[in-house]
Amino acid sequence: MADDGKLVAEKRTQIGTSHSRRLRCEGKVPVNLYGLGQESVNLTISGDELKPFIVSGSQVCDLVIDGAEQKALVKEVQWDTFLLHILHADFQRVDPQARVDVEIPIATRGTVNEGVLEHVLHEISVNCPVYNIPEKVEVRIGALKIGDEVTIADLAFDADLTSVLASDTVVLRISEPQEVEIEQQDVDAAGEPEVIGRSATDEDE
Repeated sequence: MADDGKLVAEKRTQIGTSHSRRLRCEGKVPVNLYGLGQESVNLTISGDELKPFIVSGSQVCDLVIDGAEQKALVKEVQWDTFLLHILHADFQRVDPQARVDVEIPIATRGTVNEGVLEHVLHEISVNCPVYNIPEKVEVRIGALKIGDEVTIADLAFDADLTSVLASDTVVLRISEPQEVEIEQQDVDAAGEPEVIGRSATDEDE
């Protein structure tokens, strides 16, 4: 990887199985780039650069092609049988200026040591770049005590992500446990059970 988040790619004019196999023998990975209404471009990226990028879990990069950068999103990666080498990858162009409002789930980390955890919201609305939509927002709850509340302002967001909700909107709170009274039935008051059957008089007759 040339720089953090950047992958240097070269254009390729030849396609086909035999050519792709030859590229892999040279340590290169065949790549396709498409999207944003532009023509698809056939590229190659060094396997030594692409594999660490994919393994790290990164999805968005700046593809450097002929000195120009294009922001792209990893859409599909094909591995060999033993998951050691990347055979092919597809990248989709993304508009770095485009943003979108999405709903993302709230995930808790840890366990509460007192009280009862109450989820006021299970997901929140955020505005973020279309290429950087988070899977979830994590909230650490191990240090929370009874009466504590977690608001939007307490959540840790990426610099390019903002909440659509007001900063004082409550997401989680720790409530005091509620005692539940169980009413016990008086067995003696119920009386003896009625036996249905032949009476002693019937047997004498």
